[in-house]
Amino acid sequence: MNWLQKNSYIVVLFTTFMMMAGILFITDNGDTTYEQYEIQHGDTLWTLAEQFRGKMTIEEWINSVKAENGLNNEIIVAGHQITIPINENSNFIAKKIENEDIHSVEVAIKNNEHK
Repeated sequence: MNWLQKNSYIVVLFTTFMMMAGILFITDNGDTTYEQYEIQHGDTLWTLAEQFRGKMTIEEWINSVKAENGLNNEIIVAGHQITIPINENSNFIAKKIENEDIHSVEVAIKNNEHK
């Protein structure tokens, strides 16, 4: 007990650390992943934010992209790759790559009804 009284700053630091860890654990819902995205002609950070931001605000999403990619401003160039956060609640729509071969897949559904 005497040691704790002499080193009370350690208790304060430990308590502060535990509180910060608890706050991060509570507020991080873990539903955001990061993916590479090739910028298309006409894309802006604002239009991409509308597609991929999910529950994030546009400003939060843009600031996250800028921080992740080391951007100093909002200028992006078509053909370049950037890392973007994709929230599970985003309106992500898969885009067809022009050079990609398309293969059809036949799906069979098992019918449990007997005729």
